Amino acid sequence: MRRDGYPSDFVNYSLIIQSLTRANRIDSAILQKLYGEIECDKLELDVRLSNDLIIGFAKAGDPTRAMEFVAMVQGSGLSTKTATLVALISALGSAGRTAEAEAIFEEMKDNGLKPRTRAYNALLKGYVKSGLLKDAEFIASEMERSGVCPDERTYSLLIDAYANAGRWESAKIVLKEMEANNVQPSSYVFSRILASYRDRGEWQKSFQVLKEMKARGVNPDRHFYNVMIDTFGKFNCLDHAVATFDRMLSEGILPDTVTWNTLIDCHCKAERHDRAEELFEEMIQKGYSPCTTTFNILINSYGEQERWDDVKSLLGRMQSQGLPPNVITYTTLVDIYGKSGRFDDAIECLEDMKATGLRPSSTMYNALINAYAQRGLSEQAIYAFKIMRADGLKPSLLALNALINAFGEDRRDAEAFAVLQYMKENDLKPDVVTYTTLMKALIRVEKFHKVGYCWKCCGPNYDYLLGVSLSSFWFLLSMFDLTVFKTLTIYMKIEKGSATHELTQHSQNSSGYCRLIWNELEWIHSKSLVLI
Repeated sequence: MRRDGYPSDFVNYSLIIQSLTRANRIDSAILQKLYGEIECDKLELDVRLSNDLIIGFAKAGDPTRAMEFVAMVQGSGLSTKTATLVALISALGSAGRTAEAEAIFEEMKDNGLKPRTRAYNALLKGYVKSGLLKDAEFIASEMERSGVCPDERTYSLLIDAYANAGRWESAKIVLKEMEANNVQPSSYVFSRILASYRDRGEWQKSFQVLKEMKARGVNPDRHFYNVMIDTFGKFNCLDHAVATFDRMLSEGILPDTVTWNTLIDCHCKAERHDRAEELFEEMIQKGYSPCTTTFNILINSYGEQERWDDVKSLLGRMQSQGLPPNVITYTTLVDIYGKSGRFDDAIECLEDMKATGLRPSSTMYNALINAYAQRGLSEQAIYAFKIMRADGLKPSLLALNALINAFGEDRRDAEAFAVLQYMKENDLKPDVVTYTTLMKALIRVEKFHKVGYCWKCCGPNYDYLLGVSLSSFWFLLSMFDLTVFKTLTIYMKIEKGSATHELTQHSQNSSGYCRLIWNELEWIHSKSLVLI
């Protein structure tokens, strides 16, 4: 700071931190650098600067560093302000560290500080974010018992909690309570209700939400319309999305970058790629600057069309505008290259990403493993799997199922079952796809006597798996030659244990559905006898 001609004192450091916080430009690395300068200047922290640093780290999403400063401040005999603790509770809650947030909240009360609405909201936000509905209800009840009045934010969070849990009637009760307490619900509250319907696949209720909010005298704002456009886009209702955009403009509400991104993405999902490009150019002509998300959407669109020169051109255009690729950009690139079998390009993206200091995500590796596996490249898939583990990341169930399939295609059933063992050892619960894929691998290598093992391993899904697997057994068999049909016939005529016996037991003891499956197998049996 001295190099820039400013005196090194508490006031200036506090002003810098406060300015960054207010402008939402706060960053943990910047704060750490400022603290380093404070130490170089041999300044001892006072109450004001200490609290500003804690708030700064909390707002920067670094509650761990904020907690370290709290311990430092308390060890020095300095006090922490209520606003500081509220910011810390909010940061801990946002990070899913609700137990620590609750401990800070209780400490406030123990020290004689009476939590007000903002403090309760900070804790409530953490519970809602973590899906802890009962805790959210308890803290709301405690507010009432303590005589603390809920505000619009409190009600919004409660509606969020109930909507996320699918408890629509409870959410409506909260709305009525708001009205009874003369708290007018904002457009944001209705946008959260709309988003919850969207996430549950009930997009048709969008019109009902819009009608209800207008009946209550609440005018939709840009955020609400953005959520509505996104809802229609996710369910491929392009006409409704465009109509919503037009309605928004007719009401004098100007779009923002999020609006344009959402609308462009809607057209891409509907495979209206030409129109998506037109909207991109229209967005720029009207003075809106595309962000990284905008470019990521179009990169994915070009990849789906296999327009590889345009992908690279767009990447160059993006970087020329001072927008470096982020994790989502690289993940998108790896995904589109992998799906098209351009694995050299996918690996190059992975290496470029690491060179820039970005850490590959699980999603990226899962996409690569799945792409290799879908093309039967089991060696490459297992190599990507090993790199992923070396980077400390865990593969998804989808990627591991694809890996099992790749081994099955290569007639490497032992490796396929090794993947199953890895799942069990790493708390990944195998699903129906896992076991049916393993069955296919066993059939491919003619190890019919081991098929029963897959049925037994599926635990509570036993009956369901049996039905799903065997009802499609005829389809699996159609992939093999006459020798396999002969082998199966011999197996069905001679083998009285394992799969045949298991199915017999189920046909006697289980539902009519299993007996129907048995009839299908008898039909396959008869067909194979004819072939022989």
